[in-house]
Amino acid sequence: MKTIFIFNDSRHTDLALHVTALGEDGHRVATIVFDPKTEPHHEYAMGCTHELDTNIEPSISIPLNETRRDLFASYDRIYGTGNWMPLLVQPGSDNAAWRQALELYRARAASAGAPEPRFSATALAQIFQAVFGAAAPTPAPADARVVH
Repeated sequence: MKTIFIFNDSRHTDLALHVTALGEDGHRVATIVFDPKTEPHHEYAMGCTHELDTNIEPSISIPLNETRRDLFASYDRIYGTGNWMPLLVQPGSDNAAWRQALELYRARAASAGAPEPRFSATALAQIFQAVFGAAAPTPAPADARVVH
């Protein structure tokens, strides 16, 4: 049985609640953003509680149920059908397994790195034309030799 840690991943500058589902293996399943109307029910949507109040209007219950359904499908796809258990990590709590999952996630993210943006010579020329109003110098072919 794999543990999926559910925690508040909001930054101080965020205007909405960001909740992340992180597997014990460091695999980030999803980060869901909840608006003020759905925020009180985020534990249900993430799978930490099993019941949603029946008095909730459809404009709130439908997105919550869709989020829950999609997350459960992701949990099943990644860890096997029913082979997972969401665990809510409360702010300020000290959970060594959650800290280990975060370390694994960060190590994986650091090793993957962000891909370098690549532009063709034509695209670069158009960018320079748009920014500077002048054509950019034509880049040398990749196999050109530099002579000093």
